Amino acid sequence: MTPKESETDARALRPHAGGLVAVNLADETAKLRQANPSHDRQSVSLVKDGPLNVLLMTLRKGAELKEHRTRGPITVHVLSGTIRFSAGSQQVTLAAGCMLALDREVAHSVAAVEDSSVLLTTAIA
Repeated sequence: MTPKESETDARALRPHAGGLVAVNLADETAKLRQANPSHDRQSVSLVKDGPLNVLLMTLRKGAELKEHRTRGPITVHVLSGTIRFSAGSQQVTLAAGCMLALDREVAHSVAAVEDSSVLLTTAIA
């Protein structure tokens, strides 16, 4: 990647006031999986603008995100594969095309039932 391409990518992730960003999720997922194929999970922020963060995450089968909390509400949209999402006493299995929303400060964890890609959106004020 040339410095010019790198600069363009960096600007695209943080739109200016009134700006627009378009992202090809399939391409970004493929790049992420190729970056470190031996890692059980990888992520990259696709859009980061003030309180908004849109994170693309790939998880290998069996990968886990231990219980944690977020300062703001989140949405989790499964793009491919299947994950198990636990929050308190609730547990839900989400397949490709499914989405959930979770309030701020709720302890939750994630486990990949199969190789998966997930779009995580956070809004931290």
